[in-house]
Amino acid sequence: MRIVLAIYSLSGAGGAERVMTTMANYWSEKGWAVTIITFDDGSKPPFYRLHPAVKLVVLNLKSKTGNIIGRIYYFLSKNLRVRRCLLREKPDVIISFTAKTNMKVLRAMLFTKIPVIVSERNSRTRVSQSFFQRKYRNCLYRNSRFIVCQTRAMRDALPARLQRQSIIIPNPVKKAGDQELNPEPPLPLPEGKLLFAVSHMSREKIYQKGIDLLIPVFARLAAKHSQWQLVILNDGPEKHLVVQEIARHKLEGRVFLPGKTKDIFSTFNKGHLFVLASRYEGFPNALCEAMACGLPVVSFDCPTGPADIIRHGTDGFLVPAGDTAGLEQALDRLMGDAQLRRQMSRRAAEIVDRFSLEKVMALWEQLICG
Repeated sequence: MRIVLAIYSLSGAGGAERVMTTMANYWSEKGWAVTIITFDDGSKPPFYRLHPAVKLVVLNLKSKTGNIIGRIYYFLSKNLRVRRCLLREKPDVIISFTAKTNMKVLRAMLFTKIPVIVSERNSRTRVSQSFFQRKYRNCLYRNSRFIVCQTRAMRDALPARLQRQSIIIPNPVKKAGDQELNPEPPLPLPEGKLLFAVSHMSREKIYQKGIDLLIPVFARLAAKHSQWQLVILNDGPEKHLVVQEIARHKLEGRVFLPGKTKDIFSTFNKGHLFVLASRYEGFPNALCEAMACGLPVVSFDCPTGPADIIRHGTDGFLVPAGDTAGLEQALDRLMGDAQLRRQMSRRAAEIVDRFSLEKVMALWEQLICG
């Protein structure tokens, strides 16, 4: 089997990059021919380690500015480059991740017989697009063989016609410690009990992950729970916005930003609790990985993902979306009750069986091979 996977970039530490790397490595281990095509300039290497047999092709499709004729010429030439690259690999199937990449791939593969499977990676109801953009995307998506959604809510947000060609496949969850990673020094973590959150430090992601909601909540809890520290993992170009928010609430020494890590499991294993304050999601990998490490979790019941992952009252708490008072109450309860944390910790680790790599990859292979 020859498979081409397409994504804008593999240099980030996000969920799409992680899942695509996992899929590529899994199939390469089986002896399948796997090529990953990225559209970035390749100046940064893949964040996660790729199997040696995986072929990586970097197309370097930068956006061009200039007059309208120049932009049209570049758009057409870029489309032709993508098409030639994909055809050159002679794949049995192409799998594309994220909406913008999906559209590029589908546009390039018009009038060919190679099946294209596209994967939605975020809540459609919260992605900012104009009416024209939505119609254009839906029109292109009709040319896909299948649309993979991570949750039922994501599928239900599709137009009725597209729902008929969609299927639900969640993200795989690996066991803690079952990661093939290049060695790296551990992140510096504070002493005490650790409440973890994760967000890329860009303005868009800080808003999506609700860091501006979480920090004030923790500020109200900090005095009552003096042993607890909030650790927000990951990095990005607008980290200073989070630093400013920490300073505004006088939480220096209580909220830490140690950076990003490839070995998220080793980091989570040092924690006691995980919180997801997102306004919207797709299928939050960090939430799953925290649970795989036995961390009880508290999350907004945002669209989409948390309700498909957390068993409320069993391995964590779901709080109505945007209800910061409810989030504070749930965190307060778990931060103050070690026995409840231990009970939920044992059940949280069951996520490894519920969304095991073998089960999820079997769904993908059933879809590909029919």
